[in-house]
Amino acid sequence: MHKESGQSEASAGQAQPAEKNEEEIQPMELVKRLFRCMRAIPWVTFGAISTGCGVALLYFYFRSIDFIPADIPSILGASVFVAMLAFAFYMWVVLSLIAPLWGYVATGLQGRGLGDKSTGSPTTASGLWALQFIGVGGFLSFLGYQLDRDCKPGAEYFLIPGGVLALIGLVGWVIHEVKSAGERPVWWSRLHHVAWVCLLSALPFAALWLYLIPNRGTDWLHLGVFFGTWLLVVAGSSILFHRIPVWASALTVLFVAPLLAISIPVLQRSPNLLPTHVAELAGIRSKKTDELRVPKSTCDLIQNALGSAQAVSPLICGENEWGTVHAQVLSNLGDRWFIELSLAGPAVQGNNGVLRLSIPGDGVQKVRRIAAPPASCRF
Repeated sequence: MHKESGQSEASAGQAQPAEKNEEEIQPMELVKRLFRCMRAIPWVTFGAISTGCGVALLYFYFRSIDFIPADIPSILGASVFVAMLAFAFYMWVVLSLIAPLWGYVATGLQGRGLGDKSTGSPTTASGLWALQFIGVGGFLSFLGYQLDRDCKPGAEYFLIPGGVLALIGLVGWVIHEVKSAGERPVWWSRLHHVAWVCLLSALPFAALWLYLIPNRGTDWLHLGVFFGTWLLVVAGSSILFHRIPVWASALTVLFVAPLLAISIPVLQRSPNLLPTHVAELAGIRSKKTDELRVPKSTCDLIQNALGSAQAVSPLICGENEWGTVHAQVLSNLGDRWFIELSLAGPAVQGNNGVLRLSIPGDGVQKVRRIAAPPASCRF
């Protein structure tokens, strides 16, 4: 009797520590174990995170075009590449936004005492925004000159805003130089630093343009949001540079950029702008209408899907083995492509919507016609 009671007490004593150990396992302990495992196998962890982020981006993109490829291995294979491209594009945008501020401080154009909060003033902050205006104005003027040289339309839409921005920036920089006279060497000894900062000032403008302006046309809403965001970046860099260090400004941009990347496209009524842009960078989606050579069976399929409608660019399906179709490729993953054809409206150059359909990817070829450099059209 005493022996049985002793055995039961011993077993109870062994069960209590086990129950106590189970109770001691807390959620934070599980998180710590997870991070220890991630540190032990970093490459596997990197691959898993990249695959997850890439699949998420591709999922949002495919949902935006209402088409999900049935070839899941192709999606998984492209997910890591897509995630790496998205990360590289994000870091390029962040570095571009901080580049003018870094160049302004690194070259010493901020003058004496601007790192001191007690001596910083709005006057000292006016130099950076003026140089950014000059840099962007010069960049737009250069683009307008290229269009005008090649006799392409739209040069005035770059030359006029570029000239206005450059003039405003030049006036602001002259006022800044007059008010801060005596705080720095003579102006002609700093011209190469000024030119360097002006060159870096074109990077934020170009980065925001590539992200916020769609490739297939824009409207006043997109332009208004774009210029508002750019002015916010200019004002932020001009106000923050003498209050916090450059590395602190870089960290601020690093964490604020994702919020802007999500919220700004929503204001533009384009919530899938980032997944679409990443798909274009990865080559999954074409940026514009392509000329495609397709087998005759595929060409007949497209012709049958059009029915009585007509595409903006004529569909050529003759007796030959190959047909010609002009369409934008929305997805080329897997064994079926997803394309979009613009439909012609009743009026000349009219548009009556689009036609989207999936076609067999086997045998589809892209044709790129590269024109010769244009000769001068002035003579």
